[in-house]
Amino acid sequence: MIRHAEVVIIGGGVTGASIAFHLAGAGVRDVLLLERNFLASGGTGRSVGIVRQLYPTPEASRMVVRSLAVFRSFRDAVGGESGYVDCGVVIGVSAAMRPKLEETVRLQRALGIRAEVLEPGELVSIERRINPENLGAALYEPESGYGDPTAVTIGYADAARRRGVRIEQGVEVVAIRTASDRVTGVETAAGERIDTPVVVNAAGLWSKAVAELVGVALPIIVGRHPVFVVERDAGFGRPHLVYLDLAGGSYARPETGGLTLTGLLTDDETRHPMEPELLGGDVSLDEATDVLARTSRAIPRLADARYRRGWAGAFDITPDWMPILDESPVRGFWIATGMSGHGFKLSPAVGEMMAALMTGTAPPVNPAPFALGRFSAKGPSGTFVASYLVS
Repeated sequence: MIRHAEVVIIGGGVTGASIAFHLAGAGVRDVLLLERNFLASGGTGRSVGIVRQLYPTPEASRMVVRSLAVFRSFRDAVGGESGYVDCGVVIGVSAAMRPKLEETVRLQRALGIRAEVLEPGELVSIERRINPENLGAALYEPESGYGDPTAVTIGYADAARRRGVRIEQGVEVVAIRTASDRVTGVETAAGERIDTPVVVNAAGLWSKAVAELVGVALPIIVGRHPVFVVERDAGFGRPHLVYLDLAGGSYARPETGGLTLTGLLTDDETRHPMEPELLGGDVSLDEATDVLARTSRAIPRLADARYRRGWAGAFDITPDWMPILDESPVRGFWIATGMSGHGFKLSPAVGEMMAALMTGTAPPVNPAPFALGRFSAKGPSGTFVASYLVS
C-alpha cells in the first residue's frame, strides 16, 4: 500500500506536536505525524519541565519569551492545559560567574524579560530556604516556573488534529526514500510506503539514527541525565521556588503532593552517553547520593526529605548545547533536534520557527544561530553553563 502526505513528521514528542500544529496553522493541509510508540513516550515524558529565561543569546532569549507567553495562555492559544506554574525561578551563580550573569541580564532586559540580580543575602526575601553560602549572586525571574510537558504535547496534538493533521502512533519509520538528493518518501516497519516531498526529523533522542537513514550525520551525543524524586517533610511549609544552583551543580523543582524533582546541573551528561532505549530505566540509591547531597547543600531543609524514586532521563546534546532547526543537505529533510535539555521550554517557538522556515515565510526569530552549518571542523563548542551565560 502506498499513501501520500505533503509533510511527514517523525516523532511525537512536544517538538513534533508543536511543529504539526504550527504547520497546519500556516496552511499546510496534509501533515502526517508518525510516532513509533505513543505521544510523549520519549524524552518529553521524562522532562522535568522547568522554564527559565536566562539564555546567552538574543535569539534564544526571544524564543523562550515567545514560548513562555504561550504556556501562560495555553488554553486560549492552543487548547488544553499546559500545567504551567509561575512560581518563580532563582538561579544561583558563583562569584566568578557573576560578571557574565550581569552582562547576560543587561541583554535580556532589552528584550523585556523581568529579572533581578540579587546579592546572596537578599535571597531571604525571595526564598529563605536557599543557602546563600558560596554564591556570588542570584538571579530572580518572577514569571518563570515549570509546566507539564506531556500535557503540552497532548494539547498541541489535539489542536493539530482539529486543524486536519493526521497523527498515527505505533508506527516506526525504518527507511527514508530519496532521489537526486531529495526526499521522496518514508517506509514503515509494517512495510508501508508513504510518498512525501518533506520529512521532519523531530525524533529527539533517536534523531541521530533517523538522520543516518538519509546519510546525514548529526553532531549529537545522547547524554544520560538521571532525575530523582524526594518527598518533603510535613513541616517544610509552602513549596519552594524552582532553584537552579549553577554554583553547586544541582536543581530543585517542586511538584504536587509534597514532592521535589532534583538532578545535576553540570556537564556530566556528555561524559555518560546512553542508548536511547534505556530511557526511563532504574537508578540506584547509590547513584542518587551525590545529587541529594548537592541539593541538600543548596536547600538545607531538603536534607530531611525522603527519597522516593528516580529514573534515567536523557538529553540530545549538540556541541554548543543549542538546537538544530534547519533543512539538511538532503532537500526536503528538515531537522528540529539537538534540544540539549531546552526542548520543552522552547517548544512553542520551535514549532513556530520550523513552520515559517518550511513555508518560506519570515521567521519570528533570526534562525542563523540554529543552523546545521554552524558545526564545521572548527565549529562552536560549549558547556551546559554556557547555555545560560554569555561566553
